[in-house]
Amino acid sequence: MKKFITLLLALVLVFSLVACGNSASNNNNAVEANNATEANNNNDTNESATEVEEVEEVNMRPFVAATSDFNGDFYPGWTNSSYDVDIQNLVWAFGLMTDNAAGEIVDSPLVAEKTVSEDLTEWTFKLNDGITFHNGEELTVSDVKFTYEFLMNKEDFSATGGSTSMDDYVESITIDEAANTITFKLKKVIFTTDMTVFYDTWIYAEDTITNGAEAAGQNVHEYVKTNINYPIGYGPYMFTEYKESEFVRLEIFPNYIGKAPKLQEIIVKVTPSETELDQLLQGDVDLLSRTVEAEKIEAALESDDLTTNNYFRHGGGTMVLHTDYEAFALTEVRQAFAYVFNRPKVIELFLGEYGIASQGPYSKNQWMMYDEDEMDLLGTAAVGKFESTLIDYDILDNDGKFDEEANIAKAHELLDAAVAKTDGEYANLTGNGTDGYMWKGERLNIKITYTEFWSDTYNLVWNDDYISKLGFDVTLNGLDWPVMYGHWTGDVAEERQYHAFVGGTSYNVKSNPRASYATDKIMPWGQPSDNGSRFSGGSSYSAVEWDQLLLDIENCHPITGAEQYKALWREFIRTFNAEVPIIPVYSNNYHDLYSSELENFKTNALWGWSKAIRNANWK
Repeated sequence: MKKFITLLLALVLVFSLVACGNSASNNNNAVEANNATEANNNNDTNESATEVEEVEEVNMRPFVAATSDFNGDFYPGWTNSSYDVDIQNLVWAFGLMTDNAAGEIVDSPLVAEKTVSEDLTEWTFKLNDGITFHNGEELTVSDVKFTYEFLMNKEDFSATGGSTSMDDYVESITIDEAANTITFKLKKVIFTTDMTVFYDTWIYAEDTITNGAEAAGQNVHEYVKTNINYPIGYGPYMFTEYKESEFVRLEIFPNYIGKAPKLQEIIVKVTPSETELDQLLQGDVDLLSRTVEAEKIEAALESDDLTTNNYFRHGGGTMVLHTDYEAFALTEVRQAFAYVFNRPKVIELFLGEYGIASQGPYSKNQWMMYDEDEMDLLGTAAVGKFESTLIDYDILDNDGKFDEEANIAKAHELLDAAVAKTDGEYANLTGNGTDGYMWKGERLNIKITYTEFWSDTYNLVWNDDYISKLGFDVTLNGLDWPVMYGHWTGDVAEERQYHAFVGGTSYNVKSNPRASYATDKIMPWGQPSDNGSRFSGGSSYSAVEWDQLLLDIENCHPITGAEQYKALWREFIRTFNAEVPIIPVYSNNYHDLYSSELENFKTNALWGWSKAIRNANWK
């Protein structure tokens, strides 16, 4: 049993009148504070003070961040949304390894020393002393071992509705409590080992969880799932209150091992998108993060009371195509569909001027996109040398507008080439652009599904007049998210009917495409498939060759293999660009809109508000 460290906190109380709260209570506190001050002054008069100690005044104003609703799963492994992860970043902040604002993976403040064996299979971490969880429990290597064994237990995770892949990587764990060291023996070492195994893997309070589980008659996974709304970490902020669909309240953790934050209290408030701008302008919230709507961005730019940070999203909106379904099994059909998909119109309708389109699953913030002599382009809208070699599926006219006639003509050229082939699935495609293209004797009909959020935008883009010019039909159908996601992953009993799915994606700091696109991630219909596009190489690779490419990317040396990784990853991007298992629709030009009273708040695509807030302060 580890000891609990009692925290003796010296609190400096600063009282001020506020516009909300219990005014009677505030006034009573103010009277008590004045009485205490008067008593102290009398004591000062009676005693000869040789020196006066200056105490820095602490601004107790809470920082209020607007958010969409939480799932409330504040421990990872269950149905965590990005809004849940914001809370995790505040409560834990880092695992054994973490990142910095530049996107580099580094040792975290938990770690005093790290050693890696020559064959890279043993990673040993020595922890710093004096680290405590928010409840006072000491954090030691025993907690780290408990956490990783918790994450390696697929059976109990699955039984509580969660999932984990840690067991795929970690073979065994040994600890030396006297030396405060922990050694991981890895089953396999991959290019992203530091991120996959050690990056932001939050450490759990072992004694709190095991004792709580025993008292409740549960196993530890059941106990964590039961208490998933109230996380206990060791990060800069302690979780103090959660009201479902309303807010999370957090307070500064005085014993935080990292650089002490300046903001004393954070409230993450569920704020409807319809009122969030008004609440920001009125000072009811201090931050709207990752804003995309032009009217909100422009209102903030015009306000003297607000400041903005902007950057291109590390991810974007996508349309995922099922590459093993009907006509979409043919590369030329997917390419033709990409040409007639008016992405510029989606961006205009949804983002105005605050977005761009890319030609594959990459980000403007990924170093692999740029040659060594063009790294100054990183994070900008500029097109690097490699990106310029990719197929651009938007043919624009002299005014920079989507050229309907040219794009439709290119689509017909591709479809005619597919019709000319008669082997395998190609025999099912017949017809022409004038009379219409046919699939298995019936007019080709591409069915798109999306959540209702996208209904207006997609019905304007795929309007009846435009569809009538294509030579094939496009049918739109809105579904609730769980239903659509079931069709997307194949986790439904219903017969297949959709070719394309509207969604979005985020990218990791270090990317391992095999985790999402290996052929063993494609499951039979009726079982959930992790390979969303069900892509297995298209016409560029056989399934075996495709898996080998992904395996080669994964197995690049994590320390010396950067250039090999870049070359192979670019081949992956070239393949996705040519084969179109997904269509990257847009990448947002995100804007963080926030109170001008806040300073030193420096966000970017890889450094969101819940990380940047650690260094911010009130003016």
